[in-house]
Amino acid sequence: MPIKALIVDDEQNSRQTLRGLLEAIAPDVTILADAKNTEQARKYIETLQPDLVFLDINMPGETGIEFLESLGSPAFNVIFCTAYDEYAVKAFRLNAIDFLLKPIDPDELEQAIAKVKLQGTKVDKEQISQVGKQINEREKLNIDRIALPTSEGIHFVNLVDIVWLESLGSYTKFHINGQKPIVVSRLIKEYEELLEGHNFLRVHQSSVVNMKHVKKYVRGDGGQVWLSDGSEIEVARRRKDELIEALGNNFLQT
Repeated sequence: MPIKALIVDDEQNSRQTLRGLLEAIAPDVTILADAKNTEQARKYIETLQPDLVFLDINMPGETGIEFLESLGSPAFNVIFCTAYDEYAVKAFRLNAIDFLLKPIDPDELEQAIAKVKLQGTKVDKEQISQVGKQINEREKLNIDRIALPTSEGIHFVNLVDIVWLESLGSYTKFHINGQKPIVVSRLIKEYEELLEGHNFLRVHQSSVVNMKHVKKYVRGDGGQVWLSDGSEIEVARRRKDELIEALGNNFLQT
């Protein structure tokens, strides 16, 4: 499937590098133009109507996030390109937004193009708003919900409502209070890392639990945790001490 692309980046070297990589590894991607700022990008988008926009975040005048916010829910696919920024990277991942780290790795670029072809990388108003808010509040990075992409669309779920996560190989099943489970095609390890510091704990190779939903700890080799939705989750022996420490003095034993 041929893709018409636009590159938006204030650094000429970055634009040239990305253009060269695309020409080398993605011959079916036609680069319509490259823009050095969002003002140029607006004109190109109106006249050329690209399928895909590679968008830098940190640009003078108007950032890539602010640019997308001004457009609402753009019709084109978006892949952000950014220098390493732990807050931006975490915000992108939490909101299911696709990005490439500079300097861009050819393999990652190839994977990103494949994803555009397979399922698209469009973003909506809520994703853009959330990622912008989280980047701006980087000193505290208060996270209260997460975006879960599925074949049906993107589900925004409050962290407090997630009871536990179940590994299904290369998929992760989210068990949510009062809702149907949501299955996402990402590894549970990725979500374990994203939810670190937000009261979630890996208790087993196949399970991450929300400590706020733990109702009881039952002794055993590793033991079990009983959750608010009635689930009884096995605890790996090597995770037992960490779990008990996390529960503090508030758990019940039988």
